[in-house]
Amino acid sequence: MSVITLAADSTTLILNGTAITNFAEGDFITLAPVNALTAHVNSATGGVNINKRMDHGVRDLTFRVQKYSADDVFMTQQMNAATPVVFAGSVKEAFNRDGADFVESWALESGSITTQPTETKNNQDGNAMVEYVVRFRESKRNL
Repeated sequence: MSVITLAADSTTLILNGTAITNFAEGDFITLAPVNALTAHVNSATGGVNINKRMDHGVRDLTFRVQKYSADDVFMTQQMNAATPVVFAGSVKEAFNRDGADFVESWALESGSITTQPTETKNNQDGNAMVEYVVRFRESKRNL
C-alpha cells in the first residue's frame, strides 16, 4: 500500500497570472463538476447508448479569501470590470507518494465569475472571508 502525504499549504491557485494566496488557515478550494461525464439512453429492448458529454469538463471553482486582502481587491476589480473578465488558470497540489514528489494539476480554461459574493455584516465577530465562484468551460486533471 502506498504512503501519500500532503502539506497543509500544498495547494496553489493561479487566475490570469495572479497567484491567489490569502486563504484562511485550514480552508479549502473546491472544483465541482457541473455536468455528468456520460449520458445514457436506454431502449425498450434492453439496449443502451452511452455517450461522453461534450460539456463534461465544466466545473465550478469555489474559493474564499480574506476580506480586504490583495486577492479580494483583485477579484473585486475583475467583478466590477465593464465587460465580463474571462479567466484562465490552474490549481496545483504537491504531494509525496512513497518518498517521491509529484504534482496534481488542474488546467482551467474560459471561466467567468458566476455567483457573486454574499455580503454579511456583523459587528461582533466580523465577516473575515469573501467567497468567489468561477465557472470554467473546460477543466482537465493531470497527474
